[in-house]
Amino acid sequence: MPNRKEDLRLYCWEGYESPVILDPFRHRYRIDVQARTLISDVEAAHEIDRQSPSERVDILNINNAWVQKFLHPRGAIRTLQDDPPDTTWKDSSQFADLKHWSRSQNGKQNIGICQRFGTFNLVVNTNRISQDLAQDEGFKLAAEPDFFQRYGILLYEDFNIFHICIAADIDPFQPLNSFQETFFETTARDWFRNAALITDNHHSLNKALIDGRIDFYLSGGVYTASPARMDGHAQVRAVTPSQGPINGLGGIVFVEVTCALMRPELSPWAQPFLDYLVEPDTAIRVAFLDGTCNPVLQMENPKVLSAFSRAQLDAIQWDTLEEDVSRCAHYDIVPDLANRLVQLRGITTRLSTDKKLRTGK
Repeated sequence: MPNRKEDLRLYCWEGYESPVILDPFRHRYRIDVQARTLISDVEAAHEIDRQSPSERVDILNINNAWVQKFLHPRGAIRTLQDDPPDTTWKDSSQFADLKHWSRSQNGKQNIGICQRFGTFNLVVNTNRISQDLAQDEGFKLAAEPDFFQRYGILLYEDFNIFHICIAADIDPFQPLNSFQETFFETTARDWFRNAALITDNHHSLNKALIDGRIDFYLSGGVYTASPARMDGHAQVRAVTPSQGPINGLGGIVFVEVTCALMRPELSPWAQPFLDYLVEPDTAIRVAFLDGTCNPVLQMENPKVLSAFSRAQLDAIQWDTLEEDVSRCAHYDIVPDLANRLVQLRGITTRLSTDKKLRTGK
């Protein structure tokens, strides 16, 4: 056990900075834990890469591919001991494919822990659009004339890029030729021009869905739909397309990886913190953060799974989650991402200047 008292610093997606997660660790080891939240995997990964090792925080929580394929090959990720203390869930194969993101590309090194995960594609009001239709049409719903000004967009740029590509029958994880680049931009322009609501606030989109102002929103999933479902709005449902251009797959599943960063002086609290996150009691708290209900891979431990009520399991669509994940490609890094971001931001900037960008703020 570490015996030095010093701070532990985190850079993380929302939720992990919560006192519900950090206070028990603070009190257990009598140290201060400082955290700031990130708002973009892309920007956070490049920020870490640009920093000198002495500037880095101790712990990073980010989506899977940025750890395994970007930061670890650049020497920014610290190799960990092989197994966390609670391994009762590790042998289950239900979501086994997602777990490989906790290891290096050659599979030989443990580089983090996988925890929150979920399908992230589109969310519909099933009173207006049947689940079967949404699965069959997927992101092409945005091109239907009947849904002009009847849908919203959750402004999460990386997922928007994935989903615009899928809508254009393009595999987002393959380089685009000139024709595909043009089709990507045309599809993106149509998406944003024809949307009724564009915002980075999923609660606003859920409200608009419930109020009947929109019938679906693009770039959303179990995580974003769960607050509305927990409030009794079962018609708000995350949907995974049944097929698409990514080797036949038309959806995306993410898994967050929490890892320790390489620094000149390695924090003695990094490994204990990662071990703490996968303890059943902590994993349960992580699943229920900030008014949401999100699957965690530790649910394969019966103690964690049993902590979910029937309503909470329904909120995360547990009955179909394994099937939905099986229809998804894993969150990955888009080739030539800088160009895709320039295209996307150029479109949203022009629409904003023309006062056509409708936000829910």
